[in-house]
Amino acid sequence: MKDYPGKTKTCQCGHALTVDRKRVWCEKCGQPVYYHDKEQKQHRMNHIYVIGVIAVVGVMLTYLFMEMVATPMISK
Repeated sequence: MKDYPGKTKTCQCGHALTVDRKRVWCEKCGQPVYYHDKEQKQHRMNHIYVIGVIAVVGVMLTYLFMEMVATPMISK
């Protein structure tokens, strides 16, 4: 683990804290605060990507259910 020189950063909730590692957690709101802003943006994009994948899988499963189960039951 790398040692970073301490840097004071402000969380989105407004709480100021000292970041001396790659990522620390805000004591007030529990959100991660990163040493480098680039990693903060990358975390946000990864989060959006995972939510998108979950949404797509949910839509596909709903479609398959409607086509394979619900439609044949209704048409009888």
